[in-house]
Amino acid sequence: MVSSQFFSANAGRQFAKRLGSDSERVSVPELPGTAPQSLDNDPAASPPWILDTLFRNLSYDLEQVADVIDPILTAQNHCYRTDWYVQGIVAEDRAFLSTNINTDRAIQVTLCGTRWLLGQGGRCTVVIPQPGIADCHAALNFDPLRGFFLTDLGTSGGTWVNGRRLAPAQRHYLQDGDLVKLGSLRFEFLQQCCDLPVWNDD
Repeated sequence: MVSSQFFSANAGRQFAKRLGSDSERVSVPELPGTAPQSLDNDPAASPPWILDTLFRNLSYDLEQVADVIDPILTAQNHCYRTDWYVQGIVAEDRAFLSTNINTDRAIQVTLCGTRWLLGQGGRCTVVIPQPGIADCHAALNFDPLRGFFLTDLGTSGGTWVNGRRLAPAQRHYLQDGDLVKLGSLRFEFLQQCCDLPVWNDD
């Protein structure tokens, strides 16, 4: 088993290049309903936490961790309609999420799973602290045969994908680049498969 400290030393330069130098200031777009913020880019602060989670998710496989780092760190570059994203990542038979939906716009990586809650509540995986979002607003799920799908949990504000409102409990299978709206928050769903596709296109 390889510790994350071992890989941090090797990946530090790549993270520093991606995240910028300590002297840079970044203007951070605020979540609707929150105060404007700015954030110091600190290559030493975020990456070890990300690496620790990735190592746990990928059973300490160095090659797999190396394969997913770049898509996670460059996800923002693939957003065309909004600054916010949720990225579904598939590596062999495992799936997890990365997102920048938080007040600091920091990259966050979830643990592997098949269901992640989105909403204001503390038990949600992706916490969205803004008016118009229910405590448990929607669920993002992973089906190994067909990919990621989104379900509205019966909210008054509704869950929208590409301008169409989902019926409560309706499964909507997501595609890379789909625009999702929860309350007044719009974000793009990004998808990254780090090996051969595991779902069937019907």
